Amino acid sequence: MVSEASRPEKVSPKSARAGLSGFLKGFVQHPVIVSRVLVTRVKSDPMRVAQAAADAMPPRLRPAVGRVAWPVARVVKVTARKIARRMADGPLEAAKVEFERGRMTKAIEVLGPHARWPFIRRRIAYYEGEKGAIGPNPIPPKSKVIVGERVEGRVLHCVTNALPYTQAGYTVRTHRIVTAQRAAGLDPHVVTSWGWPMLQGHADAEPYEEIDGVPYHRLLPSGEVPFESRGRMIRGAGEVTELVRTLRPQVLHAATDHRNGSVALAARERTGTPFVYEVRGFLEETWASRDAARIGSERHLLQRDREAHLMRSADAVVTLAETMAAEIVERGVPRERIFLAPNAVDDTLLTADYDGEAFRAAYGIKPGEVVAGSVSSIVGYEGFATLLSAAALLREAGTPVRVLIVGDGAERPALLAQVEKLGLGDLAILPGRVGPEEALQAQAAIDIFVCPRDDLRVTRLVTPLKPVEAMALGKPVVLSDLPALSELVGSDGAGMLVAPGDPSQLAKALAGLRDDPARRAEMGEAGRAEVAAKRTWGRVAEMYRGLYASLAR
Repeated sequence: MVSEASRPEKVSPKSARAGLSGFLKGFVQHPVIVSRVLVTRVKSDPMRVAQAAADAMPPRLRPAVGRVAWPVARVVKVTARKIARRMADGPLEAAKVEFERGRMTKAIEVLGPHARWPFIRRRIAYYEGEKGAIGPNPIPPKSKVIVGERVEGRVLHCVTNALPYTQAGYTVRTHRIVTAQRAAGLDPHVVTSWGWPMLQGHADAEPYEEIDGVPYHRLLPSGEVPFESRGRMIRGAGEVTELVRTLRPQVLHAATDHRNGSVALAARERTGTPFVYEVRGFLEETWASRDAARIGSERHLLQRDREAHLMRSADAVVTLAETMAAEIVERGVPRERIFLAPNAVDDTLLTADYDGEAFRAAYGIKPGEVVAGSVSSIVGYEGFATLLSAAALLREAGTPVRVLIVGDGAERPALLAQVEKLGLGDLAILPGRVGPEEALQAQAAIDIFVCPRDDLRVTRLVTPLKPVEAMALGKPVVLSDLPALSELVGSDGAGMLVAPGDPSQLAKALAGLRDDPARRAEMGEAGRAEVAAKRTWGRVAEMYRGLYASLAR
């Protein structure tokens, strides 16, 4: 039974009897209309209807009617909620499709007529918060905060996630940058986005940890937890501002995307700390590349505009390559405010000797077999389907190569299906995700590193890290002929460029290198020299040090 505290306020017996009498008279005269009214009232507050029904009975019958009416009312209430959810399944699914395709306002409009249900209102609030996060003013202005004398050389990096809880190219780049900066005499600190990693399931995360001597700060949730990006950004801006007041850095350094940039921009406005925006990619283009229906959508354009605003607002912009710098200029940033910090490697990688032979043996690769492949996230635009098709052509021509594609991602099941369809089970190896050390062993196991990216806007703009690691290890690289990739190999024969999405051209390039080990060695050494000259974290750290000093004046 329901406790007395949870029951609605009682209706007087006299009023209840009058109500019942009126209902019966009305039902006789207008049965359809009165029935609809009754159903509406039962759906909206069945417990009150049950109480009124019991109070309308003669005193001796009330206990018995109450014992029956209350359980029935509870069942009606639960059933009504289930029915409401089922009725809302259509609009919810339709709104989800609109939202995933970037039509954010349309998604909200689809749900508007159903906003009487609390769970619909919550979904609307989520969509509105996500839209607000990429709107013109996602974080409300606040009063200025007094910061004491700045600590020379101290920089606060604002990033989405970090080691050790997330192992990805983004987190590895962050850690390589800050450890190189520390070695160069700077005092870097890292702060991750509000709520991470606890909201991702890591309940044991601590608010502070040092990794290789670098302080990592985490803004762990307490109290009410916002369930959409804008709310978390507002909380993050407040806590980063307090961290700036405490640490007194000379510079704020935020890495894409717009959520980190907006938080850092808000902290600059409140504390007067110079703000550097590091553009590691154009994530709205990556998002749009996964579904052609997203291109030009409301979300695509809003996020692009927000990113451009952050680039223009920053005191300096850092990016990975000249191709990306050209795009940033197109978004309204003067070229003299853009600085290059390319994907790079530790200087030690240039002389490292990883046990590629052990990796080959573990996967049944025989001595003398030539291996072409990659270590990468396996997503559609990486173009590994082209590599598998090229391998099938090489087998038909009698010049087979083993294919090794190490990593995981949404495209891996499709690649496994392609291996089976092409009958490449004896040639292709896709072991899935491996650890960082094993990934470098896999790099060493590969004879020809292949980056066969498809020709998309995002792949024309953004340079990947893994080919740089392969070049540092002395591996020849074969890349799609795209601006962001051709910039990697320079002009000294450090790699070969082939038309993207063309298996026959790729097969021809691989066949030539397969049978020419001397050329492979020559290309590998040219690639190592290119990396040593331009792409070590030590060199990148020196660029950062000069940039920070110029902003702190």
